[in-house]
Amino acid sequence: MQGALLRKHIDATLGSGNLREAVKLPTGEDLNEWLAVNTVDFFNQVNLLYGTLTEFCTAENCPTMTVTP
Repeated sequence: MQGALLRKHIDATLGSGNLREAVKLPTGEDLNEWLAVNTVDFFNQVNLLYGTLTEFCTAENCPTMTVTP
């Protein structure tokens, strides 16, 4: 599978509710390619979350990030 096909596989299995299946290396796929696609996806998700937080939470109104007031 190429990167785009691996990404489709990730999307399909992650939504299945079975985490073990979602992280399992697909049969016949290169481990390094699988790790690369998942690493880039993880980075993109964290970057999106960080961007959302920094838009609303600044040093003035959120001096420390906590779950309580």
